[in-house]
Amino acid sequence: MKKQRRPVKSREQLLFEMSAKKFGAMKISACWIARNEEKNLPRSIDSVKGVVDELIVVDTGSTDGTIEVAKNFGAQVIETEWANDFSTPRNLALENATGDWIIFLDADEYFPEGAADNIRPTINLAVQRRKIALLIKLVNIDIDKNNELLDSTYLCRVFKRGLHYVGRIHEELRTEENKSVDKILPVPDSVMQIVHTGYSSGVNREKADRNLKMLLAELETTDEPERIYGYLAQCYNGLDDAANAERYARLDIEHGRKDTTFASSSHRILIKILSGADVDRLEERLSEATRAVEDFPSLPEFRAELAECLAASGEYARAMREMRQAIRNYESYKGMEPTTFDRATVRFAEDRIEQWNEIIGGKNL
Repeated sequence: MKKQRRPVKSREQLLFEMSAKKFGAMKISACWIARNEEKNLPRSIDSVKGVVDELIVVDTGSTDGTIEVAKNFGAQVIETEWANDFSTPRNLALENATGDWIIFLDADEYFPEGAADNIRPTINLAVQRRKIALLIKLVNIDIDKNNELLDSTYLCRVFKRGLHYVGRIHEELRTEENKSVDKILPVPDSVMQIVHTGYSSGVNREKADRNLKMLLAELETTDEPERIYGYLAQCYNGLDDAANAERYARLDIEHGRKDTTFASSSHRILIKILSGADVDRLEERLSEATRAVEDFPSLPEFRAELAECLAASGEYARAMREMRQAIRNYESYKGMEPTTFDRATVRFAEDRIEQWNEIIGGKNL
């Protein structure tokens, strides 16, 4: 029988594992909040059960077999009423967790095969470097379309005990002093990722409608409305309400770049709306593209959008320079914001440069 070759690890992963030396025993708790998740929860728990010491599930009113599923895995189940606030049950789970570090997953999130084996050594590395949270790539897939890749972002799903959540929805981790978490260890994609199925076609619009109601309720009472403007823009965009999506995207952008994952979302939403608008909004589109590049200078798609706006304004030489910069940005990009640029986009960008060069007489500026 031919001996099966072991998968080759990337240089990045090998260096990361070499740094993650054994740092001593520590207890890890895995937490979930769930409601009617009997189909999703088993895969999520199963993806971490061999590497954690404690399983905690806060159930917010399931009427299916969610509680039985959790108990069959040996989880501690805490039942509570749903009060249109995601932070409350999350914090209830944290209050009952006894681990030194916490893994907090949604029921429709899971670690792909083999990824969970890297959790403990990665936490050890974080402790050595005095970090209190891991920043992990979360990949959104559509299970209704043969696991089609939708997009990705980076989130803190593993963190040291002592943090808590704020916000009714799109809840954020805060320190005991209620400050944003900044001592974060970015984890290479080759070491660890999380898969999320919650934005699949069959549930996406339903979630957007649910989230919108919760965000509007929070908007009436919060002392930090700027925290949720971007999330409101996302909800209205998902519900095809362009007017409100534009309104809240602009409010979000006006308050400056946020230190959050997928911080470029409002720029993307506004660019999509203005790109589909009449030509009389070209000046607004150009202004937004310029602002997006200022806020996210390394993202290639914003450079490419600026190039298109300049070309539409007849500034072909500048458009060519910006498009070339977009290609360079793609080739060197290592940022945490997700990018929509790929090799096909690069080929399209190169074609646009040739077209513009022909328009101005082949000066190849």
